[in-house]
Amino acid sequence: MKVRSFLTGAALGALFLAPAALPAQAAALNFVGRPAPTQAVDFMVHLPVRNSAQLDQLVRIQSTPGSPQYHHFLTPAQFRRAFGATSDTVARATSALRTSGLAVTKVDSQFLHVRGTTAAVERAFATQLGVAREPRSGRTMLAAKSRVTVPAALATLGASVSGFGYHIQPQPQFSKIPANRYSPFGGYWFTDLKQAYDYPSYGVANGKGVTVATVGESDFSSDDANLYFAHEKLGAGGLAPAPTVDHVLLPGAAPFDPNSGISDEANLDVQQVGGSAPGAHVLGVSIGGPGEPFLQAYSYIDEYNVADIVSTSYGECELYYTAAYNGGTSYVDILKSYHDVFRQGNSEGITFIFSSGDNSGLGCFPTAYFGPGTGKVYQPIQGAGIWVDDPNVTGVGGTNLKTTYIPGGKDSKYISENEIGDRILTPLDFYGTGNAIVRALWGSGDGTSVIFGKPDYQNLVNTGYSSRRDPDVSMHMGGCPFYGPGVVVECSPDRDSYDIAAIGGQFYGLIGTSASAPEFAGLLAVKESVTGSRAGNENYDLYTLASHNATGKYFHQGIPSFNGVVYLPAGRLGYNPILGVGTPYGRNFVGLPTVQAAGEPQTATNP
Repeated sequence: MKVRSFLTGAALGALFLAPAALPAQAAALNFVGRPAPTQAVDFMVHLPVRNSAQLDQLVRIQSTPGSPQYHHFLTPAQFRRAFGATSDTVARATSALRTSGLAVTKVDSQFLHVRGTTAAVERAFATQLGVAREPRSGRTMLAAKSRVTVPAALATLGASVSGFGYHIQPQPQFSKIPANRYSPFGGYWFTDLKQAYDYPSYGVANGKGVTVATVGESDFSSDDANLYFAHEKLGAGGLAPAPTVDHVLLPGAAPFDPNSGISDEANLDVQQVGGSAPGAHVLGVSIGGPGEPFLQAYSYIDEYNVADIVSTSYGECELYYTAAYNGGTSYVDILKSYHDVFRQGNSEGITFIFSSGDNSGLGCFPTAYFGPGTGKVYQPIQGAGIWVDDPNVTGVGGTNLKTTYIPGGKDSKYISENEIGDRILTPLDFYGTGNAIVRALWGSGDGTSVIFGKPDYQNLVNTGYSSRRDPDVSMHMGGCPFYGPGVVVECSPDRDSYDIAAIGGQFYGLIGTSASAPEFAGLLAVKESVTGSRAGNENYDLYTLASHNATGKYFHQGIPSFNGVVYLPAGRLGYNPILGVGTPYGRNFVGLPTVQAAGEPQTATNP
């Protein structure tokens, strides 16, 4: 294990968490029984938005600097009246469900929450449900054992169903390893990153008045958050108050467990956001329940308008939702349901931020790898990630950061960055299929969507692609993962960087875009506290700034990058297909280029 003892008096640990999601055809769910015919089943029916083209146009002008409607956002009630399902559509859908013996328990702008018995669900959707055990986590769930068919009365309304028909489990995008105070490459506390990326001083702008929600599969630890913030002198007796953090536990949410892995993600997200924007209000949202719990969480945030910014560090390969990976059945409608939810949030001013993944430019595996386990070896392939592929979210990639380093000092001024993917030289069976993947890489995820076309904001710079390309922007993520004894990873010292988080009362180093996404969410919160407004689809502003980067110096560009497909040498300016528009100059990005900058960590300018 890779453990370095550099935190005085702190316990250290090391662990790499490999992804655990599988395409439906390869999920190999172990059906361990049948639910009782009378067992209750909860699921959702999505009714697509009305006036779709007008909604796209509204989000565009709301988010475009200089537009008369710039940052004039809707309330949830206004969205429902203009774009939600009509009362007639809801009545027809409710009637169709009632005819099948199913009851609508709640109506949102886009979703009907439905409950029925196992027997009624099986009759209504011409399928059979089983009690399945997910192969890696060991959790049990209700899942369809055969194709789910939407009844004609619902299909004519454009309805789709989520809750029991698909088995992909999106995974957190991080690795945990064993604090720049310690070397030119970190590990980095939030104050180090704020100095390196030239944030405004704490007393000038710190995210006050902005609410950021982090969404994941577990609750976080308040004790760990307090420990983390106190290390950099936030909280009682420190230089400034600690961030306000609250727990939002949706039905079925998992409690904090420092040994679970998913709780590491929850802690990292809350700590990175709170450290980047100590004046903000941070909501740690823990999802739960059957079906598509992330979809339920984002719909909840839209319907109750509880956050200005939403950060999620989970993902999976977009291709795994296509027909080629699922025996000829496409599940792209699930991603389009998410798309409608993201568009609703944007129209209300909510910005959705997602990590771009950690498998460099080779983020998917071929269908043959998921076939019979015969010990064959395959190479990874190109592919975008889910959610980060959506044109109505901001995708965040990552780099390896180098800063100034003076032994015994705390200064972490920016020197340079790189994003050269780390080659995994040992064949690995990532998903336990009985086959192996060779020539995989660890690094900032990127890809071109096969589902979503090129958004107009990506015409503001020359991306070189005709479809939606991610990521949009980047911040520090780190590299040199540990996959286990005997696994060789080609990694040079200038890629051996990481961020620090508190987990279970101990400090760990974590790497991955799981760190860069919440860090950018915190920087955006600082920006919103300066502008006094939500941002909506932040990409319009990002790419507008990028189009003026030569004179405005909003983003570090020219960062050497390699993703397994293309190599970009140092000094190549403009859009980077691996890192997006670059990494931000904090003060310029938030619109305060001449104010005092965040200085040395643990001082009055930089808690």
